Amino acid sequence: MRAPLLSICVAAAAMTATSVAASAYGARATAASTGYQAAGITNSQGETASASRLEALRSRKVQFDFSNESAHDKQIRRARAQSIKEGFVHAWSGYSKYAYGADEIDVLSKKPKTTRNGWGATLVDALDTLWIMGLKDEFAKARDFVATIDFRRDGGQLAKVFETNIRYVGGLLSAYELSSDTVFLDKAVELADILMLAFDTPLGIPWQMLNVTSGVGSSESAGTHDSNLAEIGTFQMEFFRLSQLTANATYHETAQNVITMLLRKNDAGAPGSSYVVPGLYPVSIDMINGTFTKSSAYWGGGGDSFYEYLAKTWVLSDFMLERDRELWSQSIDAFAKYAVAESTDGYLFTGFVDGTKFYPYTDTFTNFIPGTLALISKIVGSDAYFSLAVSLLEAGYSVFEKMPSSLGAESIRFVRKNVPSDYTALTSQTAKDQVDKYGFVLQRPYYVLRPELIESLYYMYRLTGDVVYADRAWKIWQGIQRNCRVADGYVGTADVAIDAFVAGVKNTVDSTESFFFAETLLYLYLIFADQDTISLDDWVFTTEAHPLSRSIAFDGTF
Repeated sequence: MRAPLLSICVAAAAMTATSVAASAYGARATAASTGYQAAGITNSQGETASASRLEALRSRKVQFDFSNESAHDKQIRRARAQSIKEGFVHAWSGYSKYAYGADEIDVLSKKPKTTRNGWGATLVDALDTLWIMGLKDEFAKARDFVATIDFRRDGGQLAKVFETNIRYVGGLLSAYELSSDTVFLDKAVELADILMLAFDTPLGIPWQMLNVTSGVGSSESAGTHDSNLAEIGTFQMEFFRLSQLTANATYHETAQNVITMLLRKNDAGAPGSSYVVPGLYPVSIDMINGTFTKSSAYWGGGGDSFYEYLAKTWVLSDFMLERDRELWSQSIDAFAKYAVAESTDGYLFTGFVDGTKFYPYTDTFTNFIPGTLALISKIVGSDAYFSLAVSLLEAGYSVFEKMPSSLGAESIRFVRKNVPSDYTALTSQTAKDQVDKYGFVLQRPYYVLRPELIESLYYMYRLTGDVVYADRAWKIWQGIQRNCRVADGYVGTADVAIDAFVAGVKNTVDSTESFFFAETLLYLYLIFADQDTISLDDWVFTTEAHPLSRSIAFDGTF
């Protein structure tokens, strides 16, 4: 058992929130003097980043220079930003009236929902959106609510450790960095110290679920040790920043240890190993013994944010975490070789890879890839991979553009160019008719306000200055307005192939998760807000769209 980790957890939990908040940014200078070197600083050859490379990366600007924007374009852009802000206020008003402080609002029935332990997931997740949109009175009220949250009261639910980290811990950290109000850092540390108990396992790979009152962990599938790549590997950004702000290396070491164990327990291509292609990590894992249990790799749901955090934690670390950079580089090379295919109508989609066999299925979660890939490509100066990002975004947007609603399906199945068996394998005439009409099958035809494509449109607009990406985002926003807006907020739509304006009726899915406030509306707003608002040269976003500052220097120590 990982007794050293447990002892660290106990020590971390003993730190008072007051002392942590008081140390904040200032404690790093003292920590650096100890000579401690953070995990992940060296690559597989034991090398650290060279001084010249670090200087070049740190000085590189990636966001497009918008200084020549015309007065006409600026007027249109700002009017659109105001429209999206009004949409947020509309949704927030419904939440405030019927569900304030609850995790979610059931918009159609005007009732609160407890889905994330009752700590106010929507409110915490939306803190940075409130701040960035200038809704300071609403932010101040939310701040007072946050101060009262008791994370030991579980709301009658087990805590989903991954979701708790990205929605709550990430939201609190971002709110702290934007506002400098230490109550947010205090609460982030308080909750992170509870989540650390989930890592008290033989290898330090976290349980999926945690009883926050007893500290006992479990898998979501009762009686198993099952987990997935994203749920064990999406702690790096939040935990790295926690270590910086508290001068406590525990958080960073805990998140990096998961990567260490994955690499140690799985040898790509070894006899009997489910890990086949170096860099394409299977989704399913046994979190007790650390081995992958199936060979299917995927950059969509179940795998997505693991890869995202390799890239973005490297950026957040001031480009010091060489292992993350090396692993990302290996993964994106493997992705480009094995995990994309051209469709019959000329689009480049990603799909499932089982070993080296490709399956033409993709979900909307994969739409994060173009944005993250474009960002990293600009940072490192890779025209080839930036071109790949553009192609992937064209494919993702085509799923939205071809729909009467201007909204994209949760998942599709496409037919590959020169692979006629993809078409003949379709078992229904409806599926074949959809391929003939759209180029793909609507596997799950609903849209539940997800942000991933909008996120990538945001990146591409901010990186290139090309208004075509902003115009596409605006078209999606109009689709949301037509199909998802109701009296007290926004809900999903059941079939993106039907437009509510044409049909005369909304076929709704009563789902308004916190990410709609935290991600979808924030990315939409940032596309049209003044471009120095959360510049990509100054901030990096977590997987839940919580901006963390790039201005905190890191020398490899805490």
